[in-house]
Amino acid sequence: MKDFIFRTKTKVLFRENGIDTIGEIVAGFGFRKAFIVSGEDLDQLPIMGRLEISLANAGIIYEKDLSINSEPDTAMADALANAVRESYPDVIIAAGGGSVMDAAKAAAILQTHEGSCTDYLFGGSRSVTGPGMPLICIPTTCGSGSEVTGASVLTDNSTQKKASISSDYMMPLAALIDPQLHVSLPADVTAATGMDTLTHAIEAFVSKNSNPFSDAMAAMSISLVGAYLRRAFDDPNDITARSNMAAASTLGAIAFMNGGLGAVHGISQAMGGVAHVTHGIGNAVMLPHVMKVNLPGNPEKFAEIGRLLGESTDGLGTDDAARTALNAVDKLIEYTGIPRQISDLGVTKDMFPKIIAETMAYRMLAINPVELTENDIEKILNECY
Repeated sequence: MKDFIFRTKTKVLFRENGIDTIGEIVAGFGFRKAFIVSGEDLDQLPIMGRLEISLANAGIIYEKDLSINSEPDTAMADALANAVRESYPDVIIAAGGGSVMDAAKAAAILQTHEGSCTDYLFGGSRSVTGPGMPLICIPTTCGSGSEVTGASVLTDNSTQKKASISSDYMMPLAALIDPQLHVSLPADVTAATGMDTLTHAIEAFVSKNSNPFSDAMAAMSISLVGAYLRRAFDDPNDITARSNMAAASTLGAIAFMNGGLGAVHGISQAMGGVAHVTHGIGNAVMLPHVMKVNLPGNPEKFAEIGRLLGESTDGLGTDDAARTALNAVDKLIEYTGIPRQISDLGVTKDMFPKIIAETMAYRMLAINPVELTENDIEKILNECY
């Protein structure tokens, strides 16, 4: 067995209606002032009121910033960092989806590091050298898994490219997973975030950097998505389905934080910067096309993915068994109505050169199951155009 390191730091608290205990959690860590980070939409929902009541009941004073929208950029994260700095809190609480948590992670690290977020993006002039302000994440969707990872994905305003700030120091102190917060999520959001979760788990499972620990997390995540995504999509109030999808999301994130990602994320991240395609949808559209190319790189594991998603591989050779993974993913995409073509997402062919170049520069492309060239990426894009 090859040598490996398994990284995890975040304390995960999985509680139905756990939002009502956030004050106790914050106080339990010894904090007395919090800075809440979220988006305007959450302020209109009961979640925010329950969060604030819990903090007040625990004697926690707080301020909040509701300026974070989807697909945050470096200017937004820098402004958030300044707002936190002026508040002098003990802890940041990020309540929202992956965008909110990513912006909060960047702002937290800038409390102890000089400069702008741009300086710390991959390939930038500075590196994260120590912990930032303590951060507690409360995901209100299940998909990104940002509540347990050490990465913040932002759009660089100077280049309009998506890139990440990554460091183990950026892993949140704690993550409160409350599946009740996911009840009533619209079907399209459920589909996009569910397929995002599946992409994380599949890419981690077949990555050249996978290990037995990350495989265990990824396999469980894949299995849960196969069993519960349709149920969550059909019935937004199915708390059993919501709970299992929430668990799948966090498991998948721990898996990819250790096992890595691959070409799906490379292409999706590039499309996000060039065409502003949302991350979950970009992953979902690209997943079957990249899987098809990747099958020869690890057919045994792709066969296992098919079985984990409920496909029968009895009597099949390894290659045919591997193709059942494609069938299973296609069925999920068909069931949930995920778009099939990137042209439906605002991607045009004149964007291909930039998308290809940025994909080739993606730092985890090297651990994709098969080596891909610019021509391979172009073929994939054309196939799903």
